[in-house]
Amino acid sequence: MMEPTQPIHEEESRTRPIALGIAVVAGIIAAVLRIVPHPPSFSGVGAVGIFGGARLRGWQAFLLPIVVMVLSDLSLWVLTGFDPKYSLGHLSRAYVYAAFGVYVLIGRCLQKRDSIGSFAVAALVGGLQFFLVTNFCEWLFQPLQYHLIPEAFRYSRDLGGLATCFAYALPFYGETPYVSKPFMLFQDHQLSLAWTCIGDFVFSTAYLLAYRAFTQPTAKTAPEPVVANS
Repeated sequence: MMEPTQPIHEEESRTRPIALGIAVVAGIIAAVLRIVPHPPSFSGVGAVGIFGGARLRGWQAFLLPIVVMVLSDLSLWVLTGFDPKYSLGHLSRAYVYAAFGVYVLIGRCLQKRDSIGSFAVAALVGGLQFFLVTNFCEWLFQPLQYHLIPEAFRYSRDLGGLATCFAYALPFYGETPYVSKPFMLFQDHQLSLAWTCIGDFVFSTAYLLAYRAFTQPTAKTAPEPVVANS
C-alpha cells in the first residue's frame, strides 16, 4: 500500500535542493536590487516570498524574505547615513516584514500549480495586499510617531484619514531617492503600485521557469533496433 507514495517522495527529494538553490539566488538578487539603483519598488522581494511559498517547505519559505530584508535594510541604513526608517528598530519594519510573510502564504496556494497565469495572479494579489497592509498599519500606528511627524502630515483617526493615507501612498516611490534617482524615467507618480506588481510577476515567473528547466526530466531517446548482419 505504501509503494505508490515512494515515487512522490523520491521526486520531492530530487527537486527540493533545486528549489532551495533557486530561492537563495532569488534572495541574493532581491537584496542587491534594493541597494543598487533600480526602478522604484522593482526589487523582487515579494517574488522571493511567492516562489518560496510555492516550492519550499516549512520555515525556509518564511525565513528567506526576512533575511533578505534584514540584510538589505542594514545596508541601506548605513548607506543612507543611518536613516531611521531603515533601522531594524523602526516600527514600520514589523508590519513591512509581516506583509512579506503574507507573500509566502499566497505562494502556498501555488504548491500544485506551475502556470505563468497563476503566478501572475499571485503577483497581483501580493502587490495589492502589501500596499493595503503596510499603509493601513502606517495610518493605524501613526499616533505612536506623532513626535516625529509634523502636524500637517498627521492623518485623522477616521475613514477620511485612512483614505487620505492610501491616496498619499499611491505616488510613493517605495524606495529612497538614494537608490531610485538614476531611474527618473520610471518614477511616474501613479505607477508605484504597478511597478510592485510587475516586479513580483517578472521575478517570480523567471524563478518558476528556472525551476521548470532544472526539474523537468531529460527526454530519453528510444534505443535504435539492432539489425543482425547477414
